[in-house]
Amino acid sequence: MFDSLPDLPLERRWHSQIFPGPVVVAIIQRETAVVHDPHSTIPQYLLIRRNGDTYKGKWALVGGKWDFGETLVTAVVREVKEETGLDADFLALRGLVSERLAPPDPKGPAAHFLILVCELLAEEGDAREQGEGAVAWFSRSEIDALNEQNRIIPSDYMMIQHFAGAGHMVPHVEAEMVTHLGDRQEHPTHLVRFERMDGLV
Repeated sequence: MFDSLPDLPLERRWHSQIFPGPVVVAIIQRETAVVHDPHSTIPQYLLIRRNGDTYKGKWALVGGKWDFGETLVTAVVREVKEETGLDADFLALRGLVSERLAPPDPKGPAAHFLILVCELLAEEGDAREQGEGAVAWFSRSEIDALNEQNRIIPSDYMMIQHFAGAGHMVPHVEAEMVTHLGDRQEHPTHLVRFERMDGLV
């Protein structure tokens, strides 16, 4: 099933995809006081309940398409603001997921996404629905219950399991060059920036 996806005709690909579509998702955590023990806290994670055609009614990580020309940080911070109203700070790139979607119906569309899983810290304030779905905070046990009830996108659940609270960072470099694309070579290529975003050399 998945091995045949490269041969799938364009009309059977989601939005006529030629290449995997880049997507950014955000793991946003906050610490919340335990009801009966104000000196203890538990982590909660922000999810969105999708109201589009795909995954309608399922809870998911906040995120969306990475627009042309944006940095990774700009893209994921923008998506968080657009979907929750929250201002957030980028902390780290935690993982990279190649997600291939095959249809249960042999004539249905297939898709392929390259998902960059980022950790962000939201500033104080209430997350609010912005038109793309309700947003709410969940503890890990509540997220486990969503999964058992088939109310969260399965791959998003696994991303939370693998990357939430992870101590490791995936090296994230922003590279920028000035160059002629194609066969024009009147000017030399100039490297403007090659910066590792986690601050390490």
